Amino acid sequence: MTKGGHMAGLKTVLYAGVGLALKGKKKIEEAAKKFVENNKIEVDEGKKFFDETVKQAETAKDELSKKINKTVKTTVNKMGFITHEEAENLKSEIEKLKTQLDKSEKGEK
Repeated sequence: MTKGGHMAGLKTVLYAGVGLALKGKKKIEEAAKKFVENNKIEVDEGKKFFDETVKQAETAKDELSKKINKTVKTTVNKMGFITHEEAENLKSEIEKLKTQLDKSEKGEK
């Protein structure tokens, strides 16, 4: 395989690496090593490919995570659920009101 052929193959595998991002870094490392071994590319070229693949996978994973978080937040808001922080604020407010009520009842007796 020519060097240009290796680069075209690398691009294909890089895009496949994005898909592998969901399977985790270990799977990507295994796929990259296997690709390097099967195509008998030079060590420097293989290391560069490996590093780029891992970086691309981590970027894809981060982007996917952000999209999932955004979708979950949007869905939760649409469904009318409250956040943990809002629930804690409500609990705190209830405790304050209970304390005020207790003080008020003791003052009336």
